[in-house]
Amino acid sequence: MKEFPDNTIPPPANTTCLQEHRLGLLVWKARQIRQAVTAFEQAWPPLPPEPALPAFGWSQLQRQLTDLAPPELQPLVADLVSAIRKESAAKPAEMVLREILTITATVLDDGFREKYAEDPTML
Repeated sequence: MKEFPDNTIPPPANTTCLQEHRLGLLVWKARQIRQAVTAFEQAWPPLPPEPALPAFGWSQLQRQLTDLAPPELQPLVADLVSAIRKESAAKPAEMVLREILTITATVLDDGFREKYAEDPTML
């Protein structure tokens, strides 16, 4: 499947191409994740093993982030956590941690809240 210069995949020409298009999107997404992982691992080489953090689940993370978020951003938390969760198996743990910290910083950032209030489609 041909990719355009901006790394997008064109929509299917007809419904018979829909399966091929979906497969192409999956392959494209897998490549995108792999490239992000490679870049992360180059910037942040693995450290020696250490004791693990206390175990917690995705629902606990979502509940705590929702509680920390201001009311206008609380509905976004579920979608953001879901996005991280879906891709977490393909990423190093430290990369997932960084994404969690980024969400936390975002929902606590007053400047982001103001910009989001002006344009809720910015995500």
